[in-house]
Amino acid sequence: MGDLLETTFNFVLSEWYYTSAFFFIFFSFLYFVGTYITELIIRMKSKDASIRQIVFAKKPHQTSKEIQNSLVSILVFSLQAILFQYLFSIGVFKIRFDQPMHCLWEIPLLFVWNEFHFYCMHWLLHRRFLFKHVHKVHHWSKEPTSYSIFSFHWFEAFLLGTVIFFPLFFHEFQVYSLLSLPVMSLIINLLGHCNHEVPRDLPSSNFRKYTFRHSMHHKWSSGNFGFMLTIFDKLFKTEVSENKK
Repeated sequence: MGDLLETTFNFVLSEWYYTSAFFFIFFSFLYFVGTYITELIIRMKSKDASIRQIVFAKKPHQTSKEIQNSLVSILVFSLQAILFQYLFSIGVFKIRFDQPMHCLWEIPLLFVWNEFHFYCMHWLLHRRFLFKHVHKVHHWSKEPTSYSIFSFHWFEAFLLGTVIFFPLFFHEFQVYSLLSLPVMSLIINLLGHCNHEVPRDLPSSNFRKYTFRHSMHHKWSSGNFGFMLTIFDKLFKTEVSENKK
């Protein structure tokens, strides 16, 4: 299995157009399968009231617009992969296939990095100029949905797509760890944007209220720039301890 995966990756990364095409298909697959499964679960769980909707502000034709924006973002991700392929081809980026047990610490490390990177980019996107000209595309969805996870301006997609680059300058990650990053990010995004949660009498700062926190962020466009973790909002004093309801 390891040899087959290594051969496949070497082929995909052998030419820029193979790399770009692969990542466009890969992210499209993750997006449409992920949103379909999420929407299916929401419909099933809503029937017996085991989950509740948080924000009610869906706009006409919102889903179709979110899908259109998301396809643009996926195209940006696939174009960014050309730089990834180039840095791999000249030996700057290296991928390991020989020590899968390293995933036990690499994946948690990438999770924390993903959270920190998202916080930094999200805080930046809420500066006045970037919010007005870039991030407003994502915040057009006052009611977040599964389909809004990649609904970005192309420049926001570019900023968020840099998450994979920085770690590879400092460490040779296992291929399974690298593959886990987009999957992990997608799942976190789907949970954050699904706009439904299990009814709980908990403060909004509680870890298990991350879906509520992000839904409120979409509704009010302020505070709580982190995603699943609140540590960076607490550290940099951008936490909204009790969001408006």
